[in-house]
Amino acid sequence: YMGTGRYSYDNKYTLTGSYRYDGASLASVPLKNRWHGFYSLGAAWDLKQEAFLHDNDFIPVLRFRASYGQTASPLGSTFNHMSLYDVTETYGGLQAIKPSNLSNPDFDWEYVDEFNAGAVLTLFRGKRLNITLDIYDKVTKNMFINQPPSATAGAGSGETIPLSTGKMGNKGIEFALNGDVIKSRNFTWNIGLNGAYNQNRILRVNDVLDELAEGDTRIIKVGLPYGTYYATRWAGVDPASGEAQYYNRDGSISNVYNAEGQAVPLSANLFPKFTGGITSSLRWKDFTLSTLFSFVSGVDRWNNIDFYNENQAYMTSNQSKRMLYERWKKPGDIAELQRIDIPRNFTSKDVQDASFLRLRNLQLNYNVPLSIFGKTVFKSATLFVQGQNLLTWTTWRGLDPENNRQYGRFEYPNARKYTAGINVNF
Repeated sequence: YMGTGRYSYDNKYTLTGSYRYDGASLASVPLKNRWHGFYSLGAAWDLKQEAFLHDNDFIPVLRFRASYGQTASPLGSTFNHMSLYDVTETYGGLQAIKPSNLSNPDFDWEYVDEFNAGAVLTLFRGKRLNITLDIYDKVTKNMFINQPPSATAGAGSGETIPLSTGKMGNKGIEFALNGDVIKSRNFTWNIGLNGAYNQNRILRVNDVLDELAEGDTRIIKVGLPYGTYYATRWAGVDPASGEAQYYNRDGSISNVYNAEGQAVPLSANLFPKFTGGITSSLRWKDFTLSTLFSFVSGVDRWNNIDFYNENQAYMTSNQSKRMLYERWKKPGDIAELQRIDIPRNFTSKDVQDASFLRLRNLQLNYNVPLSIFGKTVFKSATLFVQGQNLLTWTTWRGLDPENNRQYGRFEYPNARKYTAGINVNF
C-alpha cells in the first residue's frame, strides 16, 4: 500500500510527502517482521520566482530542496533466517544430515534513514554555467551481517549466523558543474565536472561484539569505515639475514609471523572516498570531439597477483621477474623480497592503492552536410570513430585497478575497444 501528496504555493514553495506499507516474502524474514511502514517528507523553494530575483538575468535558475525519509529492504539470501540441513554428507558409509544454516528468528529488514539537502544554480544569460550541489547523511540500521558461530554450535565449516544488528553511517557531498567555455556560431566548447565524497563509519555490530572479521582480509569494527583491511604490518627485509620482518602491535619488530597476534586495522579501504568524472565536448562546424575521463581516489585492494607471483610456495604460478632481481641474496642487500626460502605471508604491503584516472571514452563525429544528400532518401548521416578505455594512470600493479572484487587476481581487465561506424536517417 502507498500514498503520496504534494502541495505547491505560488510556484515558489512545494511540500511533498509519501507513505508506504510493504510486505516481504516469508522466505526473506520471519512472519513477525513481514510488514513495515516507511515515510518521506520533502520541501523545495524556487528563489527565481521571488520578486528580488525574478528579473535578474545573471541568475536564471536558483532552487533549494531538502528531504528526509526512510527506505528499507528485506534483502538477504532466501530462507537465510531459517534452520537448514544438508543431506549430501555421509558418515561411516551411511547417509548423514548436518546443519547448513543456523536460524535467526529476529532477522529483520535493513532500514536506511536519510537526510538530503541540495541546490540548483544556473549563472549567466543563456544558461552558460549549471551547478548542482547535494549533501546527505544516511544511517543504515539493522544492517545485514554474517557472524561466524561458536565452534561448539555444530555448524558446518564456513557457515555463519545471519544477523540484522549492524548500524552504519554515511555522510557526503555530491556536485556537478557544466558550462560552455566558448559558445559561438561555428565553435562551442562545453566542459563538465562531477564528483562525490563519502565518509563511512560502522556505528554498531551487535549487542555483544564491536568487531567481526569479514572474509579473510577485512574487518567490521565500530568507529572504522566498512571495508577496512585487517593485516599484519610489513616491516621490510632484514638486510643481515634476508628474513621477512613484521611489526608487532606494540610497534616492535619480529621475524616471526603471527597474524592472530599481529594483525591490526589498516588505513586502507576497499570502497573509495572520492569518485567523479570530467567531460569535454568540442564542436567546430560539422565536427564534434567528445571525451570522458573518470577517476577514483582513496581506494585500496589486495593485490594477490603479487602474493602468488612472488611466492616460492607457488612456483607454478608464473613467478615474477622480481623474484630474481629484487629478492635478498647476500648479507647487506637492501631488498624488497625476502630470502628465497622464507615463506611469503599476507601483510600490509599486499594491500595497495587502487586509485586511478582513466580516459574512458574518446569519440569524433562528423555530421555530413545536408547539401550532399540532395533529393535522395537520406535525411542525415553521421560518421564516427570511438575509443574506450584508451589510457589509465595509476600506481596499482595489478591488471586493472577498476574492479569491484577485493582481489587483483583471476579478473579480466576492462578491454580497450575501437569502433567506427555510420548513423543514417532516412
